[in-house]
Amino acid sequence: MKAIYLTIKTLLIFSVLLTGCREIFGDREQPESIVQAPTEGNSISVYEPVWGTIYHPGDTVIIKWSAPIIKRLDISLYRKTEFKFTILSDSENKGKISWVVPNEIASSNHYCIKINNHNNADTYNFSKQFGIQN
Repeated sequence: MKAIYLTIKTLLIFSVLLTGCREIFGDREQPESIVQAPTEGNSISVYEPVWGTIYHPGDTVIIKWSAPIIKRLDISLYRKTEFKFTILSDSENKGKISWVVPNEIASSNHYCIKINNHNNADTYNFSKQFGIQN
């Protein structure tokens, strides 16, 4: 009797190892993948302008970012959550650009740069807030 019990137990363990618990005990719907693909490759990190920097009309602002697998980007200026204007549209991802602050811009300490994937607007990030003072 012990030999039969041991044989059944061994077969059950091998069945679980070979087919998985879901196959034996139900819930046969398998997940697409146990390991999730990393999302940081498709993300955007904005490094400059840095928080608290004050610019003036005519100043050159260096905008730096990292977006390793994204080919085309849009870059926009925001004041708080309000879109102001597009700096670049459908631009090659070079990781850095220079932008000259226009003369006709309102003073505020609440500006930020938004960089987004041109082909997927759901992939974006904002710079830290910076100021423009006339």
